[in-house]
This record gives sequence, C-alpha cells and structure tokens, in this order.
Amino acid sequence: MTLVDKGHPGARAVTVWTLQQLDRAAVVPGRVPATVVEWQPVRAHKAELSAELYERVGRAWGWVDRACWTNAEWAVWANPDTHHLFVGRVGGEICGYVELDQQGTDVEVAFFGLLAEFMGQGIGGWLLGEGLREAWLLPGVERVWVHTCELDAPTALANYQARGLVICDTAIEWRLATVQ
Repeated sequence: MTLVDKGHPGARAVTVWTLQQLDRAAVVPGRVPATVVEWQPVRAHKAELSAELYERVGRAWGWVDRACWTNAEWAVWANPDTHHLFVGRVGGEICGYVELDQQGTDVEVAFFGLLAEFMGQGIGGWLLGEGLREAWLLPGVERVWVHTCELDAPTALANYQARGLVICDTAIEWRLATVQ
C-alpha cells in the first residue's frame, strides 16, 4: 500500500488502527498451536531475511512501501541494535515472523505475519504472543504498539486485540491498494 493524496487517481480511503499495551501483564499469550512451532531469534543476515519475509508475507496484503529498497536500505533498517527479528519455524521451514523496532521506551511491532501456507492453523496468535513477550523483555520498555489496517489479513485486528493490545487511535489514510 502506498500513501497518496485524497485526489490521487485510484486512491481509496483505508481505516488504520493503532493499538498499544502499556503493561507487560496485558499480554495474552496465544493458544499453543497443534503444529509444533519453534521460536527463533535471528541474529545474522537480518537485513536479507527481513527483506525476504517482507516480500513473501506482504505480497498478499499489498505491502509495497519497501519493495524498492536497496540492500543498503534494508541494512540500515535491520542492523541496528534496536531492531529485533524473530521467526517461527515448522519442520525447519519459516512459517512467520515478528519484527520489533525499539525507539526509547516504545517498541513497535513493525512487521508481523504468516506465510500463506501456514494461515488458518492457529499459529498466528501464538506467534504474536511470543513477539509481544519478547518486546516486553527489552530494556526500559513502557509501551508496545502496532498499527494495522483494513487491507491486512481479515483476522489481524482481532488477533492484536485478543493478545491484549487496545485501540488507541483510528485514522483514515488514502492509499493505492496494490494487492495482487
């Protein structure tokens, strides 16, 4: 999705929600999925994996803001100590990921998603719960937040709310939806 002015040809109004947690006790863990999922922090080659997962997961939801990023831009995003990347694996294969971006006392769930072939298996709630748990383990955290929109997966907003995140802002943005 690309942000545009209201009058731009092809623009559509999209509802965007910002959700937050202000206390680690607010995290509601997801149900442990029937499929065994391994939770793994990523420490090496973060930029490459971040770019790959952004494309693989985001393709279905029109994530295009970073589609033209160079390797250098991905490195600037993914390599700082304030960036944290985690993957879930089923049978050794990545099923989804969580990217956290810490800015002072705030941690943004910058990206979260499942690969299409793993959706509908009860993995998403557990994976998000693990990501939120990791966010609250970072030093000095006072707020964990995320934004989602009506163009994301149909279960995204409900999953965030089920994990204890609360809507703190709703906005309308004009976007070019490029879902393929």
